[in-house]
Amino acid sequence: MIIHKRILARIVWFIVLLWSKSITFHLANKEVLDRLAEKGENCIYAFWHGSLLLLLQGHHNSGLLIPVSESRDGEFITQVIRNFGFEVARGSSKRKGYKALLSLISSMRKRKKNVGITVDGPRGPLHKVKIGAVFLAGVSKAPIVPVATAAKRAWVLEKSWDKLTVPVPFTKGLVMLGEPFYINSTSEEDLESGQKKLEDDLQRLTKAAQAQVAEGNDAHILQQDERTRVR
Repeated sequence: MIIHKRILARIVWFIVLLWSKSITFHLANKEVLDRLAEKGENCIYAFWHGSLLLLLQGHHNSGLLIPVSESRDGEFITQVIRNFGFEVARGSSKRKGYKALLSLISSMRKRKKNVGITVDGPRGPLHKVKIGAVFLAGVSKAPIVPVATAAKRAWVLEKSWDKLTVPVPFTKGLVMLGEPFYINSTSEEDLESGQKKLEDDLQRLTKAAQAQVAEGNDAHILQQDERTRVR
């Protein structure tokens, strides 16, 4: 059964790879990455679960560390994203979550890894920031970077809880970075204010990205290449 899942994961990876290569990816606010690189800081990229497809190919082989739940679907998801060159920390918010958290903290401190977290995952509610990314930022002292995506033409899977966005082949995709911010501590007050700020930032950033692709304004969008890939 595990072998079958690995084969299926490889097939899914290949299909998504071909599909995503047809999309022209752009990165907005690249200067955020430049400033982090100048400071030598690793960070926590925070994004909605429904935007995951647009981020896979655009940032493949970046070594980004992504937490994945220990559900039955988790092993399959793990195999798919590993094929894209991401690293995985397994854990769950309901059981063994500490294992994933310790792995993330250790990798950030010792290996200077960047982390990517779907902040409303793994099962919603839709566009409601959970505490995980904010708590990790408070412990690690690494900045949170909000990330939003949009596509010129896309299908939205309305029946999925995350309203997954599936860009139409050969369309234009946009990844927009928000301003990094820090969580001072893991106090209840700091965590709650951090959650609210991240949720507000992502809502605002998502609307801005959607408006930009709707207008077809590429003047302020930087085409993504090896220098603009999220590290």
